[in-house]
Amino acid sequence: MNPEPSFSEQLAEYYLSADLSAIPKAVLDHTKQVIIDYLGCAIGGAGVDSTLAVKKIYLDRPGDCTVFNGAKAPVERAAFINGAASHALEMDDAHYDAGGHPAVVIVPAAMAMAEETGAGGLDFMHSVIWGYDMMTRVGKGVVPDHCFERGWHPTATNGIFGATLACAFLLKLSKKQLANAWGIAYGFSSGNLECYADATLTKRLNPANAAQGAVNAARLASVDYNGPRWCFEGKHGYFTAFTDDPKPERMIENMDYSEYGVTGAAFKPHACCRYNHAPIDSVIKLMRDNGLKANEIEKIVVDTCRMAVRAVVEPRDLKYNPENIAGAQFSLPYTVTCAALFGDVSVSQFTEEKLRDNAIRGFINKIEMVCTGEMDVYLPSIFAATAEIFTKDGKSFKELTKFSKGDPQNPMTVEEIKNKYLALAGMEISKECALEIYDAVMNLENLASVRDLTKLL
Repeated sequence: MNPEPSFSEQLAEYYLSADLSAIPKAVLDHTKQVIIDYLGCAIGGAGVDSTLAVKKIYLDRPGDCTVFNGAKAPVERAAFINGAASHALEMDDAHYDAGGHPAVVIVPAAMAMAEETGAGGLDFMHSVIWGYDMMTRVGKGVVPDHCFERGWHPTATNGIFGATLACAFLLKLSKKQLANAWGIAYGFSSGNLECYADATLTKRLNPANAAQGAVNAARLASVDYNGPRWCFEGKHGYFTAFTDDPKPERMIENMDYSEYGVTGAAFKPHACCRYNHAPIDSVIKLMRDNGLKANEIEKIVVDTCRMAVRAVVEPRDLKYNPENIAGAQFSLPYTVTCAALFGDVSVSQFTEEKLRDNAIRGFINKIEMVCTGEMDVYLPSIFAATAEIFTKDGKSFKELTKFSKGDPQNPMTVEEIKNKYLALAGMEISKECALEIYDAVMNLENLASVRDLTKLL
């Protein structure tokens, strides 16, 4: 037997021994932005077809936890439904070190558990902070690019460990129970990306399943169900099973409370896969700065990184002819076309009507996609792209975007995040109600119970 404490045991000690009062105010403030951004995505996504289908199945049992908008379900089912809703619009946050979209796994699990336990707003925020931190540590160790190459969806496979910590914190598990919870969560960790090949909707279920699995893992551990001690670094552990060439030592770096993973969250201004954002930003900037109009353009050549190819470039037939909204969200030609034609790639561009728009269909073949390798030098944590616009009068204009709008290095402002939230929430609820929810989130640390927030939902 290995006498050294396992990664799970070391991390359980780290998180449950923390001085919560020492968490900087800036981290707490950023966490509020993470939560309000998540709520906009979840409320706005609550009424889309894929979420309504999920509700038909998962709202068949009574419960006490809030489902957006207005229903109740058992804690694990609320986490599942709200996780699916929040990933539907493709506007949820991203985290490059964590390997995916943390909010759509961590926040629905934490919010449902906080509501179930009657936790206060500050405890809820702390659970989200630790959840992001844990997912970031797992992502650094597992090397998300290698997970993608194997077909795994790191949002779900990495995210379940962060969400499990969030739930365990709210359940006040012991260090031993927390370590067991991660071992149990490893057994639940799943989610693949074969949906990239045909634009099917299972991608939206992956974070939902992870959120539900996290709730169940923490609850099982709370009654002393045990899980494998070396679930991360063992012979058959997560790092071996889910990736090639892992960096497990990175998972336990900087265990001194000097960093908080939540501060690395990147917010999305565009309603599509993050790999599309750099070329979108480049095209919008080129057209704005040079006074270009769409009817002046001969072609647009986009050079993107190799990680983007599997998601938004191939298969090319599908990307140039997206058959549904999910296909358009993951089509580089479609999204760059919207940027050129409308200067806008918001939710309003992803409708059945827009998919049949003759202007879009007529322009989309002007987009050329290449992967020269020049953008790969910025990987793995920067998804850079260049866009070069060639005009009909023989001119050309080129722009490199390394940090997309919303990245920590090119952040959205608090006001921009608020406006995004109001626009998405406004798809389902009144502005008055949305503002009331916003004010509650901005006052979370003073809420005696998260139920004071969820009752507004």
